[in-house]
Amino acid sequence: MPTYNRSEMMQRAVNSVLAQDYPNFELLIVDDCSPDNTWQVLNELYGEHPQIRLFRQEKGQGACAARNMAIKAAAGEFVTGIDDDDEFLPTRLSGMMAAYDDQYSCVCTGYFWDYGSVRKALYTEQKIVRLPEVLDAHCLSNQALVRTSRMLAQGGFDETLAAFQDYDMWLRMVAAYGPALRLAEATYVVHVGHELGRITTSPKRLNAQAQFVEKHRPLMNERNLHNQAFYRRTMQQEPLSLAELIGSMRYGLVETKVRYYLKHKMQWLIKVRKQLLSKGIKGLFGPK
Repeated sequence: MPTYNRSEMMQRAVNSVLAQDYPNFELLIVDDCSPDNTWQVLNELYGEHPQIRLFRQEKGQGACAARNMAIKAAAGEFVTGIDDDDEFLPTRLSGMMAAYDDQYSCVCTGYFWDYGSVRKALYTEQKIVRLPEVLDAHCLSNQALVRTSRMLAQGGFDETLAAFQDYDMWLRMVAAYGPALRLAEATYVVHVGHELGRITTSPKRLNAQAQFVEKHRPLMNERNLHNQAFYRRTMQQEPLSLAELIGSMRYGLVETKVRYYLKHKMQWLIKVRKQLLSKGIKGLFGPK
């Protein structure tokens, strides 16, 4: 678990790992040189815990460098991750360990997108996910269970990418070791209620997406490139015309594209939905 400047929020993530019904684990926490009191709090709360090991980067290098430090130090045969603002449900480790098979490059699960007052379950259908699908879109999860030796063989997370590091990692795993297994049960909670206002169309993120596509272009066919271009369009919040929607159907991801098309046709409804998801019914009548 990488952490940065979240001395209070990260405690929820840590406690969710300690609450697992699978007992045989160690939790490696890497503080990315937080300027706040994160390092002090980590040591005070968990410095003597038998299942927790603490690390600190001498200078801020980002979450990927922190993850790679932990992976290299891990004693376990398998590794998985958690972000410091997210949460494991109690059966997460036991479920993934029970399902693991070396014929799969990695195992992931469905997950919850938590908006604050509402949780939305995503990818809650068990599926074997193959390389063509992963090249189309990020259809796995931001975290997965992998053999430690395989992660090390692939060089860990790409520290040169400013975004899409998890997508890049699982794509490389599938390309190298075969399809991934995605379990239906949602056992990971992504908390986004505290960051609904963040800007996802920043030049940094757009540049990272272009870098990601260029890196994997040798594996991509016309369909994959079209769908990556569509994803970039969603990042920039550019609407689709009806003719463009119809023309893109032959490349798949039909439900996603139709939903995106309708979203731009009903902007007022989207704003209402966001208010409901983040603040509940009271949010419709409170300050904007």
